[in-house]
Amino acid sequence: MGFRSSGRLMSGVSVLTLTALFVTPVFGQDQQAEASGTTVLKPIVVTGEKVARDMKNTASSVSVISSEKIKKEKTGDPTVSEAIKDIPNIVYTDNVSAPIIRGQDTQGPNTGSIAFFTGTVPRATINVDGHYLGYNEFIYGASSIWDVDSIEVFRGPQTTSQGANAIAGAILVNTKDPTFTPEASYQAEIGNYHQKRGSFALSGPLIEDELAARMAIDYSGRDTFIDYISSAFAHDGTDQNFKEFNGRFKLLWEPAEIPGLSTKLTYSYNASNRPSQEAASRPFEDLNHITTTMPSFSQYTNTGILDVNYDFENGVKLFNQTQFSSSIAKRRVGIANNGDADVDLKNTSHETRVTFGDQEDVLSGVAGIYYAHSQADEVLYLRGTSKFDDTKDNLGLFSELSYRLTDQWTLTGGLRYQRDQIQRSGYRTLSATSRSSVNYDETFSEILPKASLAYAINDDWTVGGLISRGYNPGGVAFDLTTSKWRTFDKETIWNYELFTRANLLDDTLTVNGNLFYMDMNNAQFNVPVVVSTGISESYTVNAEEAHAYGLEIGVDYQVLDNLTLKASAGLLKTKIDEISSNAAYVGKEFAKSPGYSFTIGASWDVTDKFTVSGQVRHLDGYYSDTDNKAVYAIDPYTIADVRASYKFQEELEFYAYVKNVFDERAPTLMKENRGIGGIEASMTEPRMFGIGVRGTF
Repeated sequence: MGFRSSGRLMSGVSVLTLTALFVTPVFGQDQQAEASGTTVLKPIVVTGEKVARDMKNTASSVSVISSEKIKKEKTGDPTVSEAIKDIPNIVYTDNVSAPIIRGQDTQGPNTGSIAFFTGTVPRATINVDGHYLGYNEFIYGASSIWDVDSIEVFRGPQTTSQGANAIAGAILVNTKDPTFTPEASYQAEIGNYHQKRGSFALSGPLIEDELAARMAIDYSGRDTFIDYISSAFAHDGTDQNFKEFNGRFKLLWEPAEIPGLSTKLTYSYNASNRPSQEAASRPFEDLNHITTTMPSFSQYTNTGILDVNYDFENGVKLFNQTQFSSSIAKRRVGIANNGDADVDLKNTSHETRVTFGDQEDVLSGVAGIYYAHSQADEVLYLRGTSKFDDTKDNLGLFSELSYRLTDQWTLTGGLRYQRDQIQRSGYRTLSATSRSSVNYDETFSEILPKASLAYAINDDWTVGGLISRGYNPGGVAFDLTTSKWRTFDKETIWNYELFTRANLLDDTLTVNGNLFYMDMNNAQFNVPVVVSTGISESYTVNAEEAHAYGLEIGVDYQVLDNLTLKASAGLLKTKIDEISSNAAYVGKEFAKSPGYSFTIGASWDVTDKFTVSGQVRHLDGYYSDTDNKAVYAIDPYTIADVRASYKFQEELEFYAYVKNVFDERAPTLMKENRGIGGIEASMTEPRMFGIGVRGTF
């Protein structure tokens, strides 16, 4: 699977890829088009590292999905998780899950029902306008892509800029702000599996040039594609279908009497419902399941964000953001005392930062402080009642400075002090007469440096190197065999990357690539342990040494004014080098980590009204578990999508889409289900198609 399936293939791919990275730009300089009026690819601005930079000056491996690309290439994808599945070295192993980034499971080592007992230590999350989604919001919720300005997906540790829970990467969603020019948009959509979607957005001034407002509403849903065929299936109180509602209201105040001041108030409400997974029993391609239970999650989140920013108009800008969110998640099984759960999470955070200069100045940088406090009350009803109180306090002091040594050389250095206190207290009910209590209180701290050196060969081509350190706090796990709580230590990564950024052929061709090596210390793995015949448990341990290396590359080419081609690929090799607590895992690959993946696609404006786009995405095989059991191995699979739209005018556009055109029904994750006495497999979505109408005013 992946690299190990063919060393010769890997070698060839590596040579070709590196040739593309370092030779293609030179070829491009000799072939630049001279014709005026050529349509060019729009520049991409990256904001996720606390300062605004164009892609050329961003060393981190990042993919950016613009609002234009969302409209043209993501039709039929209502959520962030669906929109980013085609990004290199990003893998979703279930339609209800968190992404695997460069082999790291972003939900952390404590997953699923285990997280109810042990708490969570995510390796990444989704940040929407400054609000970091909570664990259940991230895994079982839905973040809408309606009225979104951009989505930035960072691969590799981003702890220096983002703080705790970003060791695998970061996903940032920037929604559209109020405008002082009136505008409105809408869409309505239906499809098979009872797909439905309705959305609208309205923006405009309340006081001319001073106060503006924006409202965005989005609802989407579909039926699950799994049929639960057991007559004993527990339906009561559960809902296996997908539903999500996102409402957002923004006020923007820019008073004329105080030049440079900008104040923005954001309120959002999210409600969602999901099954725990979309998995089938054998034969998997029939999309049936013989289980008698499938827990579902419903949750409701209210978020308020206040941004107060001031531009001193001398290159110095002050940013302040305060946010509060309250989320309620409910897990329902359908059988009393068999795993129902309630989680009440509240989070407060504040960030202040100062920036000076811009990327063209000799000196530019940022410095700031971030603090967050989260409090979760968790109740699980399983053979009695288990209750936990989970508290996290996060403090980060961060800075970054860029120094243009010459017109061609730029040195950037960043440093963060991160301090995280993790507290978890409560008890797990083992039986009607026994409980196991936990009172965990640990504080972790780390100095997190980051440095990059970039060389601009010319105005269109930059190469460089990056070194960064990532970290994630430790936590606690439960050992069912001994009925004792086990702690695990923090994990750290030294990340080394080479990168290239090129804008060629009069800005009609862009090439972005990152070659990386990640050296991991005390990496956290959740490993299964057989307790007795047919009964197993899992808990989190540290592997003293592990590593991963690979590549991400993306190419966009505006071949003609009306035709754009794109291609991207990811290569990945992972290995556990030392794990004294479970020596049998030495030499194993990380779970859910395909050796390679690639996407090729095109967008064609057939006429000024009619547009067609499509893509093909392929993933190499991988193992479902850290033990690399062949019985849970996933075979390679390929998914093809097509989309088309016809615009009568700006106010009226019809569109259609078909996802998974060839109805590829492939397992994406396998595991044992004790309830059915066999293996179940999460599955790719079957063929999904729909039609819709949208417009802007």
